[in-house]
Amino acid sequence: MNFRNSFLAFLFFSSSAVAETVYIDDQIKVWSRTGHTNEYKVHYQLAPGTKFEVLQRNAESGFVEVRDEQGRTTWIDGKFLVSQPTAHQRLVEANREIARLKKVNSEKVSELQSKVNQMAPLESVNQDLQEKLAQAQNEAEQAQQRAQLFESGFNRDAFFGGAAVLFGGMIFGWILSRLGGKKRSAGWS
Repeated sequence: MNFRNSFLAFLFFSSSAVAETVYIDDQIKVWSRTGHTNEYKVHYQLAPGTKFEVLQRNAESGFVEVRDEQGRTTWIDGKFLVSQPTAHQRLVEANREIARLKKVNSEKVSELQSKVNQMAPLESVNQDLQEKLAQAQNEAEQAQQRAQLFESGFNRDAFFGGAAVLFGGMIFGWILSRLGGKKRSAGWS
């Protein structure tokens, strides 16, 4: 094969190194072909927005060999293809994403419901503990009040006890002074 034929073959079936994604324009249904021109047999009809991977391009005829998502290969006139997802394709992808998010949401709701169900007994335990805490706080307050009453009673009793000792000492001193009989002289002897 000479250089001219190699160059023509390259132009005839030029392919890109990176997988390119294309879509059928939303405006029309397209008939695919078994080859790279309109002279080839009609393969099948394709719906608007169908997604393809480009396998190769024929620069001379403008036809593009593509593979669909089911793995089927066919040729389509390149003027019916666009490189950006069409509204139809975006709608399909949006609906897939909505379905995925609904599934994720349903799983999250189930997970949360499970956690709520696990928390129900904990709420009962928490309520019991709250009641016991309130009871313990009440008992602590009552004990503190009793301690204050005891302390004030002890102080009162100590005061009256001290007063009684003082008064008793005074009476005892008076009694002793009466029993002693002798009076001391007022001066120093």
